[in-house]
Amino acid sequence: MEKILQVFCFTISIVANTQGIDKSLYAFDFKMDNMSIDERSELFSELGYSGTTFIVKTDKQREKLQEYLKTKAFTAGKLSIPVVYFSFDFSKNSENENKLWRKTLAALPEGTDLWVIILKKDATREKTLALLENMTTEAQKLNKNIVIYPHDNCFIESAEEAIPYIEELKAPNLYLTLHLCHELRAGNGNRLLDVAIKSAPYLKFASISGSNVTMFNNDKGNWSDAIKPLDKGDYDVSKFVSVLQKIKFQGKTMLHTFGIEEAPKEHLSRSIKKWNTLVDATYETLNNNLNNILDNPENAYWDDVSKTWFISSLGGEKVTIEKDGYGWLTRLNENGNVISNRWIEGLDAPTGMASYKNLLYVADRGVLVEIDISKGKIIRKINLPNSEFANDVASTPNGDIYVSDTFTNTIYKLRKNKNVEVFIKDDVLECPNGLWIDGQHLIVATWGPMTNRATFETSRKGTLMRINLKTKEIKPVGKGLPIANFDGVIKYGNFYYGTDWTGGRLLKISEDGNVEEVISGFSQFADLGINPKKGIIMIPEMSKNRFIFFNLKSL
Repeated sequence: MEKILQVFCFTISIVANTQGIDKSLYAFDFKMDNMSIDERSELFSELGYSGTTFIVKTDKQREKLQEYLKTKAFTAGKLSIPVVYFSFDFSKNSENENKLWRKTLAALPEGTDLWVIILKKDATREKTLALLENMTTEAQKLNKNIVIYPHDNCFIESAEEAIPYIEELKAPNLYLTLHLCHELRAGNGNRLLDVAIKSAPYLKFASISGSNVTMFNNDKGNWSDAIKPLDKGDYDVSKFVSVLQKIKFQGKTMLHTFGIEEAPKEHLSRSIKKWNTLVDATYETLNNNLNNILDNPENAYWDDVSKTWFISSLGGEKVTIEKDGYGWLTRLNENGNVISNRWIEGLDAPTGMASYKNLLYVADRGVLVEIDISKGKIIRKINLPNSEFANDVASTPNGDIYVSDTFTNTIYKLRKNKNVEVFIKDDVLECPNGLWIDGQHLIVATWGPMTNRATFETSRKGTLMRINLKTKEIKPVGKGLPIANFDGVIKYGNFYYGTDWTGGRLLKISEDGNVEEVISGFSQFADLGINPKKGIIMIPEMSKNRFIFFNLKSL
């Protein structure tokens, strides 16, 4: 009989009539000095911008703020100023600098926040913490927010550098901005998603501009490489907009215009058209292209009660053990069409799954997540004591749940209506990964003795083992010879089927240990699931953000 293999690279999903992130765009008002404030406001409004931003530190700049607020577009509510920026210079008279920011803060209208740039000279961590604490305390009295503005060649140059200050101060009104130009300067052009995931809990604003891939030496303040009209430059700015879409950024976005020499009307009109196109296109791609719906898919699981497939995504475009809240489950129908892109969100890096009646159990970083399938809601997160890399889950017909922890050679057990316990902990397990209940035995697919956790390298390949659920006796399947760096395992008929993650293969293994290669040539075959009534298995191909359907009845 001919083998049936389907590779699903895309699917169709119903997209709501929205663009995801806030589509409003605000523009810095650089290089507009030859225009009156009224003319600038009219131009912003005419082109479809939602407002503007600029520096407010001196008396003259505070007067400029008031001029903007008195224009027709602002009084009519067509435009607003969500934030203005202030540069604090520790090398100058501190008493005077403090008076200036307090004046600016007091002058801000309702709904306008204060950006703060910390200049580098004479700045220290201690001074910066004290300043931010004073600023946030004063701002709270006025119902205002303080937002850190990371800036190249300043004391805080990137979003990641700002996070420790926010986490230490724990001020409820201290936030952060993600500037594309400054992240590019910081060398983060290829890891924007990683930076954005870490910054997401604190992000209030973002700024965007066209840019080149190659950055100049910036000692002379030349920004023509990193700040261009949005339709210029060889850096693909859609990557940045996609990142904002992926983290579901809810703040306001600014168009950076520093140093742009073109006539404002010319470059501003082109940039907002480009922005609208980028927002719509990235949202559509994110919600209709499986390569974006999935992100490092680790496990596929079939639930026979709900007649649906679930796929876990580690998130962050990499294998991660970080507790970053950027992992999710995607729900699909029997044919692999998406029902819900992110059915359950807010997980860290979900891996294996198993179900019992209406409950879905998911291994996550340090916890076993219990989900009500019919409601699509997390019921609880059950702590796995001393867990370092919870990996796969298996359930028995009576509702006992088993969880493997690869790094600690541990298998946990959750009895129905009981607490989690360590079922077995033994180095002989050699980094247990995939789990499957086979009658009175727990089948364990091992990764192999790990020599490097960062790269998951092993001293030899993993194998299949049987653990007696009553006696906890561990025996190999067959002779226990090294076979593969196993990820998942299932049983169909009289054979086990395991995925070789590093080899990109599906292997068929008899009960006496004989191995046969079924399919090969893939990359990072992860933890497979099976619809046992139809003999259909689904295998996530982690590196390609897709899944493979295979009919075992065709063998």
